[in-house]
Amino acid sequence: MNSGSILHANHEGVVVLRFVGDIRYMLAPALDRFLDGAFSEPGLAGFVIDLTGTDGIDSTCLGILARIAKRMEIHGRPRISIVSNRVEINEVLLSMGLDEVFEIVTSSVPETGNSQELAAGETDDATLARTLLKAHRTLMTLNEHNRELFREVVSTLERETAGQS
Repeated sequence: MNSGSILHANHEGVVVLRFVGDIRYMLAPALDRFLDGAFSEPGLAGFVIDLTGTDGIDSTCLGILARIAKRMEIHGRPRISIVSNRVEINEVLLSMGLDEVFEIVTSSVPETGNSQELAAGETDDATLARTLLKAHRTLMTLNEHNRELFREVVSTLERETAGQS
């Protein structure tokens, strides 16, 4: 699998996130920071998540996607579209219940022009652990299967983050 990267672009207030390669938890803090900034922008109209170039995606990054959907829902914004023409990726999305909070489509994403890669920056262990915990807690809210699947992961992460400031 290819090392992963996340590209972003903005098209008339719609943030397009393009996940390329193997998307793993080490990218999660940078994605989380980017999303905090995006949600603070007054002109945010929505998101499109492009997974057509994704080789693999872990549960942490799926949890962050679910958090985006939940935040949009809280703010009364329209459902986000995930574009994926990859059968194996779509199977993962469905198995995690992401079809309950996203529109999953198999068509192509419109070209947005200049995309930029998310800046990774430095991430300490405490920030990474908190990001992992938030992502998995969100996945647990989607359905009973996820609640059971991630119960031990969340319990372990809660113990690890309890002593961190």
